[in-house]
Amino acid sequence: MSAEPARGLRFKDLIYQQPLEKPSIAFRKISPTRAGLHCQGSQHQLRREPPMAVIRKSKFKGFNFSGHASGKTTKTNGVATELPRITIPVKMQKQLIKLRERKQHKQHQSKKPSFKSPLVISCKRSNYNHHRGQTYSDFGPSTLASYGWKNRKAAGDYMTIMCHDKNPALLSEESEITFTDLKLDDDIKKAVLALGYQKPTAIQQAALSSILSGTHTLCAAETGSGKTLAYLLPALDMLLRRKRCDIMTQTENSPSVIILAPSRELADQITGVARSLQEHLDFVPYSVCGGRGTKGRLAWPVRKPMDILISTPGVLRKFLIAGHIKRSALQQIILDEADTLLDDSFIGTLDSILQRLRVQAQTGIDPVTTDNKEKSSPFVSGVQFVLVSATMPRDLQNSIGTYLPVDSIKKVTTAGLNRLMPHVPQKFLRVLPSRKPEIILKLAKQQIERSMPSMIFCNDSPTSFFLKHLLEENGITSAIINGKMQEKVQHVINYDFPLFVSDYIHRAGRVGRVGAKHNGQVTSLVSHSWEVDVLWQIEIAARKVSEIHNVNANIKRKVEADFSRRHGKPSDII
Repeated sequence: MSAEPARGLRFKDLIYQQPLEKPSIAFRKISPTRAGLHCQGSQHQLRREPPMAVIRKSKFKGFNFSGHASGKTTKTNGVATELPRITIPVKMQKQLIKLRERKQHKQHQSKKPSFKSPLVISCKRSNYNHHRGQTYSDFGPSTLASYGWKNRKAAGDYMTIMCHDKNPALLSEESEITFTDLKLDDDIKKAVLALGYQKPTAIQQAALSSILSGTHTLCAAETGSGKTLAYLLPALDMLLRRKRCDIMTQTENSPSVIILAPSRELADQITGVARSLQEHLDFVPYSVCGGRGTKGRLAWPVRKPMDILISTPGVLRKFLIAGHIKRSALQQIILDEADTLLDDSFIGTLDSILQRLRVQAQTGIDPVTTDNKEKSSPFVSGVQFVLVSATMPRDLQNSIGTYLPVDSIKKVTTAGLNRLMPHVPQKFLRVLPSRKPEIILKLAKQQIERSMPSMIFCNDSPTSFFLKHLLEENGITSAIINGKMQEKVQHVINYDFPLFVSDYIHRAGRVGRVGAKHNGQVTSLVSHSWEVDVLWQIEIAARKVSEIHNVNANIKRKVEADFSRRHGKPSDII
């Protein structure tokens, strides 16, 4: 009995794993179609050999062939003919390779390594999370969660550098050193303890001996590490000892110590610390800053004793030109935030001040014999320079080398210099510029509900005025932040992301300060592609647990260099 012709037979039905038991079957002529291969035509006899390859269906049009069919023959009218050779198109081969690579990449990303160490970087895309102690065999740009943030399509992404360690400014818990163990005057120790300070910070302990020896000192440490007391306490120690030795005479407008700060807010902060110590010690601090009343002070100068003069460069220069400040008793010049005072924005004014003071820097302490016994007097022959900074100043030879040998400066630094604060959570949001006002309002309302004083940073004055108006329209009270309010700040918001990493360090340092009740937090809005370059430096430092690369506080020089690189020298354009 002859077999009936197969109807509707498709090529996928001709998939064999073993040779056929029967030598022949009924089939029809095969022709390819869009969905597969249909069988049509008259019946023929097929002598089937074991197949050379398995044919499987693919998601692509047609079939996915893992090989080709060969060795198959047919008989037509008694004549044996070989079946046509079937191969995979080159385009389809490339598509299959890409599909396989994409699948392998997804499988590799889906494998989440297990870490028992604390989470350091938390990302929206969890495969970019980073744990303490995690290393990378092939660290590259694609390792960063912010690698694609230059594209506008990355809006909505975010990452957070978590709080993962204690404040590096504090001494280790094993250290039992207190202020009573330091080589300070007994009255100063009592004053410090009365203010509630028990243990010194790392920079305070390291800088004390260097400054007391009369050596020119560069004191560089992270923001909020207690640098003000680090230079103020030894300065007071030397001042009080000179008074007791009757080396200095009290004269009007003749300070023994001049402290320069780049801004009025910082000068007010230093004055506040000095006046709190004045309640327990015998010295007179005096502050001269810009603002209202400066012309009146110049016209009718105040003549009074002053041991420590705290001022800003512009105002001090005017008082020196007018002859209201005398240099006869000057022993110390302290530059707070020296990285800013020595940059191109202030160096001209600072140079004029040092020329008018006619300082001659020397080091060493002269012994003085008293009536009772010979003591080591803190009188410094010449003027001692103390440079204090949150970043390491560069090019000291050209900026201050005229007044003191740079080789004589002793550098005192801490382990946390130019590093991210491990005890302060820092969140970065990739947003579109048009959504920034909406997001800042949401953040501000959240801080009001939590009773968290916040500080919002902008890159220019017009944006600051716009934000102030926006907040007041929505019933949110805003005020100008001065030096006295910095300790209360618990949240720093970068509405405009800083253009330089040194600015980010200074801004973030407004929270997480030594002695603060709360570590605080930092939130930054990243909205432009050029801001991502700074973010890359920050994320690399967080993942590698290293210093932030290329921290340079000379902003004016960097801006001019960038302008010259793009447009040529300003003189050529003018």
